[in-house]
Amino acid sequence: MRQLLLVTLGALLLGAAAIWLMQQDQGYILISLGTLSIEMSFWLGAIIFVAASGLFIWLLLFFKWLLGAGGVRQWWLARRSIKQTGKTAKGLMGFLSGDWSMAERLLAQSVKDPALTRVSLLFAAKAAANNGQIQQAEQLLKQFVSKFPGDKEYADLLLAEMLIQASEIDRAQEILEAIKVENKMSLRLLADLFCLQSNWSALSALMPKIKRQSVFDKNALEALQVKCYRGCLNISDHSLTTVVRRQKIEAVWSDIPRAFRQTPEIIAAYVDGLASADAPEKALNILAKALKNQWHQCLLEAYGRLEIKDGSKQLALGEQLLIKYPQDPLLLLALGLICRRMGFLGKAKDYMKSTIELAPSAQAYNELAAVFELLGDSKSSSEVYKKGLRFATQ
Repeated sequence: MRQLLLVTLGALLLGAAAIWLMQQDQGYILISLGTLSIEMSFWLGAIIFVAASGLFIWLLLFFKWLLGAGGVRQWWLARRSIKQTGKTAKGLMGFLSGDWSMAERLLAQSVKDPALTRVSLLFAAKAAANNGQIQQAEQLLKQFVSKFPGDKEYADLLLAEMLIQASEIDRAQEILEAIKVENKMSLRLLADLFCLQSNWSALSALMPKIKRQSVFDKNALEALQVKCYRGCLNISDHSLTTVVRRQKIEAVWSDIPRAFRQTPEIIAAYVDGLASADAPEKALNILAKALKNQWHQCLLEAYGRLEIKDGSKQLALGEQLLIKYPQDPLLLLALGLICRRMGFLGKAKDYMKSTIELAPSAQAYNELAAVFELLGDSKSSSEVYKKGLRFATQ
């Protein structure tokens, strides 16, 4: 308040002094332009000069602000930023809706905005890859690395994911092996890669890290473990003797956690492995016990696939189960397969027909046609094959 009073008082004194000086009439200024003459007192001219100079300086500062940090430049930068942000938003919406071409085009155009460059480049590369343009995606990722060299691992992981989706497995493996960082994305990609390669031993070795970093949720992790254990039980190296193969299968089975040994898919894989290692009798005993404890499609399919030289015990077990489950098409199909292998073609035909009546399938039609062919009924076999073909195409 005191400062305001002092400023006001000073202004009044200056104004009074200026008026007093103009009243003294000490000199004058004459300006002549052609026929036009302007005459004024010296002090009035001085006041006009000072006021004009102040106005000129103010105008210079105003235009400097207008064209500099604020005003037109700031408005232009804000307008360009809004435009770039709008392109990014439209590009991301196109990405979510699956319009990869539009997403890649708009996101590639919006990389001029420094605040959105990271997001725009990565999503543009992903959109290009989803559109099948792997080379364009690689170029965008190279541009990303050149701008953000410290984030090279993210670009490599994204490129590896794109290559896996494009079935370029070897290149993806080279990239993943070169990446030193182990995070959720790298572990997930390695798990996908090993599944595609059927490299179950490598996936099994990776499993502790996957669990430790909680890469998958509970259900997805269990599904991956089941897939891994099933793959490990499938010893497909036929250059090994049956004894060695059986030893390897038993070793894998003993390493599987007890909780997973009750999983039908794993039991079925174990049974198939034992059968391939010339141990069908043990496989039948395991299946018999498993089917009494739980009724599952995988177990029934494995039961039908199991081939034993003397199938009388297998057939007796199946017919005993049929009393409890008379309308189960998978059990009927399995019994039909067993009877066909044993040469009981009449019973096999009846079981196959019952299966088709309850739940027709391409396999059931093909098996019934094969039985008719063994019976010498080529006409019926041909008709059933045609029905199976129509069913499969439908």
